Amino acid sequence: MFSPAQQAAIDRLWKRKLDQDGKKLAQEERHRNLEPASALVLCAMAAGVGAKRLLEIGGSSGLSTIALAEAARRSGGRLSSIEIEPRRQEEARRTLQELGLSDRVNFLLGDATLILPQVGERDFVLIDCEKDDYARFLDLLKLSPGAIVAADNILSHDLKEYVAHVRAKPGVESLTLPVGKGLEISRFTKGQ
Repeated sequence: MFSPAQQAAIDRLWKRKLDQDGKKLAQEERHRNLEPASALVLCAMAAGVGAKRLLEIGGSSGLSTIALAEAARRSGGRLSSIEIEPRRQEEARRTLQELGLSDRVNFLLGDATLILPQVGERDFVLIDCEKDDYARFLDLLKLSPGAIVAADNILSHDLKEYVAHVRAKPGVESLTLPVGKGLEISRFTKGQ
């Protein structure tokens, strides 16, 4: 599904993430990227449903951004990518430029708490940020009917509280996919 250049960029970012983890660098020094298998699933899902208004909360250095920008390219949509750390976002900008996908991405630098209230309605969202923020950020989203929200790290971080929170919302169909570190895929039949 990814072009050879896109796959090479994903492989490079993933290898560096594993190297950083192996060196046990401080969390603020590590790039936190979505696992490649999860990126592939999300790209296929977003493109498959024809998502046109995509959003990621926590773009880091761009692995998930590549996947969602490719989905946006396929659907004729656009991705908004929120990242709080400027150096990581700058790397993502360069990578997406090199891949010819930067015209599909609106990079938003800052705290998602301040940015989300200003972001319009979305039909596909990836939440991959500080785990304590998942439920709060979910509640700040404006979602179209049928929108899909994917949350990463559900199994690796045992995010039972987030799963219970999203599944308690009216009109939500949700399941955990054991892909990568675990994705909670939630479809909002009535929007939010």
